[in-house]
Amino acid sequence: MDEVEQRERVRKVLERVKEEYGFVPLVSEVMSDRPDVYLPYSEMSSRLFFRPKHLDRQTVELAAIAASTALGSKNCLDVHILQAIKLGLSEEAIMEAMMVGSFMSMNGSNAIAFRCLLAAQENCDEGGPR
Repeated sequence: MDEVEQRERVRKVLERVKEEYGFVPLVSEVMSDRPDVYLPYSEMSSRLFFRPKHLDRQTVELAAIAASTALGSKNCLDVHILQAIKLGLSEEAIMEAMMVGSFMSMNGSNAIAFRCLLAAQENCDEGGPR
């Protein structure tokens, strides 16, 4: 595919993105300047969010909300909460996904911190620095 064809494909993809979300997310906007990178990225995004194989779209959006919460990504939350509402998910389901993400983030941080604490305690027990 030549550059003109790639640019036309990018234009069509961005139109579909805007139609679906009501705007073009910043990531798509910036990446679209690189069709060689953006087109595979947008295909993966489309397959995951609009044509999932093993999950329904509501579950995919809840997973995205949980992950976005865990990562602290406000922009992703803005996109995926609106999508979840469009797909008919309740506020309670969205909140529960957020709580799962928050819990996983907390546990991940705790696991790292507790391992560091245990390693420090072992080091001290072996006569290391205090």
